Amino acid sequence: MIIDPYDVLGVRPEATSDEIRQRYLALVREFPPEREPQRFAQVREAYDQLRDPVASMERRLLNTTAIDTFDTLLAAERQRQRGRRLSTSVLLSLAES
Repeated sequence: MIIDPYDVLGVRPEATSDEIRQRYLALVREFPPEREPQRFAQVREAYDQLRDPVASMERRLLNTTAIDTFDTLLAAERQRQRGRRLSTSVLLSLAES
């Protein structure tokens, strides 16, 4: 069974990285690993999935309809990524390509 990371964290798919991080931290305080290890593991896995840019793009592509064009997807992704910080490893891989 595939669990939607947005549902686990209780955020909408359009949420910014800051909103996702704030919600993650709130859930970690609510479900600390020493008291709620299973729930904490779910929250951590969902957060890790949403932080991974490749997995995030794959999820978005799988949830699109056939009438969506590449330009529409690209524009939506550009809008979503505005102001988002990239990790050092992502920046280095972009520089290498």
